[in-house]
Amino acid sequence: MVLLGSALVATTVNAAGPKAGILPFDVVSVDNAPENMGTTVAKLVQIEMTKGQKLTPSMLTTPEGASLPLPPDQAASVGKAAGVAVVLSGSVTDATNTTTSHSANTGGLIGSSVGASLNRTTAHVELHVDLIEVATAKVLDSFDVEGKATEGGVGLDLSATIGDLNKGGTSADTSPLGKALRDAAKKVNDETAKRTSKLK
Repeated sequence: MVLLGSALVATTVNAAGPKAGILPFDVVSVDNAPENMGTTVAKLVQIEMTKGQKLTPSMLTTPEGASLPLPPDQAASVGKAAGVAVVLSGSVTDATNTTTSHSANTGGLIGSSVGASLNRTTAHVELHVDLIEVATAKVLDSFDVEGKATEGGVGLDLSATIGDLNKGGTSADTSPLGKALRDAAKKVNDETAKRTSKLK
C-alpha cells in the first residue's frame, strides 16, 4: 500500500491471474455507514489482490444513477468496458464494534487496593460477494467472509475508521475495526483467486 495525495491506493503489480474488476461495496445494511465506505472496502480488496499477485485488480465505477448492488448484466457491461474477466459485486452486511468493560484489582499498598477499569473492543465485519463472469453476464459464484479483531481499549468507531483509512492513516494496522476490515478483504482475495483460477 502506498499513500498518494493522502488517499488509500494500491500499487500496480503485474499478475498472472485473471483480471478482476471491483465495484464499490453496497453498505445499505450497515447502520450509519459513511458515504464513502463502499469505495474504501473495495480499495482494501484491491490492495490485498495486488499483494497476493494471483489476480490483476481494477477499480470499477458505478454507472451514474445506478444503485448497488448492480444486476449481473449491468455489472458485466461495466466489466467488459474495463477489459476484465470477472466483476466483484459485494455488500457489507455487518460492521460493528463491541466494547466490554470490567473492573480489576491491581493491588496497592498494605491495607489498600487500586481498582482499574479494563476495556476490550471486538470488531466484526461480514462481506457478501458475487463473482460475475463478464463473458456470460451470469453469477459465477457467491461467498461470504468474516473479519474479526480484538484489542484492549476503546476502538475507533466506523466513521472514524473509514475516515482515517481514506486519509492514509494507520487504522488498518492499529484499530480493531480496521484490522477486521483488512482481514475480511484478504479473505475476499483468497476466495476470489480460488474460484476464478480457470478464467483468463
